[in-house]
Amino acid sequence: MHDQEALPQARANTYVIILAILIGLSMMDRQLLAVVAEPIKHEFNLSDTDLGLLTGTLFAVIFSVASIPVSWAADRISRTGILTVCATFWALCTGVVGLSTAYVHLAAARVGLAVGEAGCNPCAQSLIADYVPPERRGRALAIYVMGGPAGLIAAGTLGGILNDQFGWRVAFYVLGGVSLFAAFIAAIMLPEPKRQREAMPVTIHAAAIAVPRGGYAALTAKPAFRYFILGTAFVSIAIYGSLVWGTTYVVRFFGWTPGEAGAVVGTLGAVVSLGGTWLGGRMSDSLSTRNARWLLLLPALGLLLASPCTLAAAFAPTIVVLFAASSGEAFFRTLTLAPAAAALQRLAPNDARARAAATAGVVGTLIGLGVGPVLVGAISDGLAPQTGKDSLRYGLAAMVIPQLLAAYCYWRASQTLREDLEE
Repeated sequence: MHDQEALPQARANTYVIILAILIGLSMMDRQLLAVVAEPIKHEFNLSDTDLGLLTGTLFAVIFSVASIPVSWAADRISRTGILTVCATFWALCTGVVGLSTAYVHLAAARVGLAVGEAGCNPCAQSLIADYVPPERRGRALAIYVMGGPAGLIAAGTLGGILNDQFGWRVAFYVLGGVSLFAAFIAAIMLPEPKRQREAMPVTIHAAAIAVPRGGYAALTAKPAFRYFILGTAFVSIAIYGSLVWGTTYVVRFFGWTPGEAGAVVGTLGAVVSLGGTWLGGRMSDSLSTRNARWLLLLPALGLLLASPCTLAAAFAPTIVVLFAASSGEAFFRTLTLAPAAAALQRLAPNDARARAAATAGVVGTLIGLGVGPVLVGAISDGLAPQTGKDSLRYGLAAMVIPQLLAAYCYWRASQTLREDLEE
């Protein structure tokens, strides 16, 4: 977007905040099932593998399939229209979960939730790329992606409290209603911007902020994009594997209720996750103007530093050690979010931004949510005869392997990023 065509910064920030709220609610509604997994497990007599399939694999497959036509449409027709329709649908499906009386009902509502949420991230990232010029995009994307961890934290805190006080069904009714209200606000406040063709700034840092052209096919041919997507797959396995089982871990090993675990972990996680995301955005804007490789070096470094924390959290002997290790893990993981999103939007041509975001979302969800939770659950079930309830610790510790593989992939992607931006 040319500077003279840019929206006033205050107005653009307002739109970005609305989008951040939507992605936060999307993640909150998605995560709520994991927060109340223990009471649902006992009510429906489910195994850990059953829970992993319900919270992960089923959602991931449907989300990924739905993302393909939704992102294609978002690159061609009104993104705000698609976004508000999808938000309304996933809000209704969240409420429907509370009406479930059998496992198949939970699964059906989860399918609807996945279809609705498939439209959020591709539309939102494409809109932000047109609301905000490149030199401010890292910070704008930091605000946006902060909505994700904020929503996950809210799911644990608010969802856990509602579960303890009123039962898990009421938690779904309340959060579904909040999402429905947010969809209405988005419908009346978010404008559909003109799809801008960014001009190449004439500066000594031009290579760092170049805008690629050539469509989606050209994007997929770039080595940086391919390694980026591979890294996204690995890190999503680690994040979703840890995330879905986090509340259950605290409940099983330390005797807390879901509400107690969600409130404390949520409050602590809010500070470190939002701080890590914001710092990542500021650092990416500052460092990438000198060398674009920092957009992917920061994610690699963050995941490398998070790995010792992942192991410490999995084998924490006390709740204090667990909270300290989990805080470090969350901080370093979220440090990667804004730089990675900014790298993807710089790599993608204007007419392929929604599909680029959808590709990352599909891979992250299909592989991450589809594999991570069920892998942890399967390891836990498999080792239970030998290690008892400690088997869950080993399942969570195993997530350090895909996390380190993701760090390597982001580092490899950084090696060709500048060249791929110049093409």
